Amino acid sequence: MDHHVATEILACLQGERTVFPYYRDRYGIGLLRQLSRQLSRHRRTGHGLNVAELKQSRYASLLRKPRIRAMLAGLGHQAIDEAYLALHDHDPQQTHFVLTLATWGSERRQERRYRQTSRPGLNLVLQLNFSAEHDRLYRTLGCPHSQFNYHAHPVSLERNTLAWARIDLDLDSNSALIEEVQSDWVRKVAWLEERVERKLAAGHPESAPAQIYGLQCSLATARTYAAHVRERYAPIWSEAMLWASLQFIRDELGLEAVYYHSEQGGQLLKGITGTPPPRSLYTDLPRRFCFTPTREIPPFLSEDKEVRQVLRRNPEIGFFSLP
Repeated sequence: MDHHVATEILACLQGERTVFPYYRDRYGIGLLRQLSRQLSRHRRTGHGLNVAELKQSRYASLLRKPRIRAMLAGLGHQAIDEAYLALHDHDPQQTHFVLTLATWGSERRQERRYRQTSRPGLNLVLQLNFSAEHDRLYRTLGCPHSQFNYHAHPVSLERNTLAWARIDLDLDSNSALIEEVQSDWVRKVAWLEERVERKLAAGHPESAPAQIYGLQCSLATARTYAAHVRERYAPIWSEAMLWASLQFIRDELGLEAVYYHSEQGGQLLKGITGTPPPRSLYTDLPRRFCFTPTREIPPFLSEDKEVRQVLRRNPEIGFFSLP
């Protein structure tokens, strides 16, 4: 998007502390809430979604989730409305995050490949940051702020960032494209854990200095922290990040049509020539969120000459969509 649109959105939404609670599969309840609202608006009757309609919709796969099945058991023909969903939108094991907003990219065409944007211009960056609960444990490592982030990536400068999503959008076409969902933190801490276990297996005592990644702590402390990240954050970071993005796009910005890159399309359009991101982020993750493959191109991308050239050379490129 152009600089003016990005800065206007940033001026309206940046700066406030947004607490974002998440628990495993919470996105399923959120998607049902969005679908129910859409149906109510389009029908103009106030009636939302019922179970029979859900079974026939593109969201039917959500019924395979035990949490959703249990929630809808016994509902019968009643509507799955806002109040009913809100009543079930909780979990004692939920984890709290803090969301922040930034921008990424350049309107200079020659920088597009370096920035890995599908077209020249800026992306909005939604950052999923750790809360104070995590940061208290993190400080026991005795290392600098944001040690497990790569600062050439669009992470927060003030907070420890678990993950981020880059979003391109167009207000005129009422659509958005999720360019990427990524995490440095989970990958680097997994590598830390591997190194710690190697040292312990080689006979180093748990009280020995870790001496990895600049940590000023014992191997035991590093092991405890790495296990916490693996158990608490690694299983949910990608779905928490994608759900935060969908909630932001639809509920904050009011856009309806959401696109997501396919694995091949993302690499070609963003000019990724080195090590590609994990394949599951561009295959399994969007499908879990009920995105479906499409040959339809986000309207604002088709306006870019260079994008059209890539698409002509690679007619097999597709996207995922969630209208």
